[in-house]
Amino acid sequence: MTASSYATEFEVAAMELLDAQMARGPIREQREKAGWSESLWAAFVDAGWLDVMLPDDLGGLGLGIREISGIFTAAGKQLVPGPLFDNAVAVPLVVSGATRTEHLRALVAGRKRISLADGAASSQPAESRPRIADGRLFGSVDLVRCGGGTVEHLLVVVEHPEPTLVMASTATAGLTSRHRRSFDPAAECAQVVFDGAEFEPLFENRSGEPERAASRITQLRDAARLLYAHEAAGTARHLLDSAVSYAKEREQFGRPIGAFQAVAHLLATLATRQLTLEAACEQGLDLWDGDPVRRGVAAATAKAIAADVGRSVGEGALQVHGGIAFTHEFPLHRWHLHALSLQGLYGDQRVLAAELGHLLLHEGLEP
Repeated sequence: MTASSYATEFEVAAMELLDAQMARGPIREQREKAGWSESLWAAFVDAGWLDVMLPDDLGGLGLGIREISGIFTAAGKQLVPGPLFDNAVAVPLVVSGATRTEHLRALVAGRKRISLADGAASSQPAESRPRIADGRLFGSVDLVRCGGGTVEHLLVVVEHPEPTLVMASTATAGLTSRHRRSFDPAAECAQVVFDGAEFEPLFENRSGEPERAASRITQLRDAARLLYAHEAAGTARHLLDSAVSYAKEREQFGRPIGAFQAVAHLLATLATRQLTLEAACEQGLDLWDGDPVRRGVAAATAKAIAADVGRSVGEGALQVHGGIAFTHEFPLHRWHLHALSLQGLYGDQRVLAAELGHLLLHEGLEP
């Protein structure tokens, strides 16, 4: 079976699981009211979603980004809540690349939920991000995506004085977690402040380790951009499919509204933009295992397109549905809000356009 087939199989299996879980009233209500469901998260764990990229020696499948991408597309279609990227991707990437992972491996074996704390996720100013001084953690991360408003263990990206990754428990002294209100129906968020907190290092203190850690951080952020682009593509696909279905069913002046030229042109434009996003996501997967610079460019390009397309397809889908789409009771707005939330993660289209322009103009990278 090819990697592409794996991605398709994972997406199909994930959609089947989610369809079955969302048919359960209590889970659906928990997700809609609280943006979180422990039962739903347990179903993800039981289905092996967190094992896809785990190394073989930890009982995982040892697969890669392409294979797991289908799960993120399905997650976008169904508004899956919780720190899926953190546990299914970030943790396996770090476990396979760091040199001191005993504590992290123990958490994985115990199925402990972990949240990624990376100031770059919200384009937070570098001077306020986590740093190490006198063997302790200081600084803050303004946006940590978590489940149920509770963060128990953190995988922290540190950039000063040297780039590294560390583990920290929110129970430790000097660490404060504050719940943040989120308009995203599929995300509970927190702000985490470090004021002399203890931590567990994941890289040895020896020559060459900062460069190795920096490479792992770059890879992690590239993966975040590419897979959040896939999630945005899934969300936009649901919005587009809902708009098309509604245009076929809703009648005005004795015929479906999709028969009117203005609506048909709008849907065609949305479909074209959606296909562009899906093509950019596929290109990102094709370039993932090649040159790291081109991998990063492809991931940033996919995320930039996702930021723009997710918003525009959401707005277009709401427009097709008319006034009913703007009522709180109508569920479609939840997907639109999720698309807006994904827009800024690891850079929106403006931030990423500037970054890509810098690479083209100053780093000698060819288009």
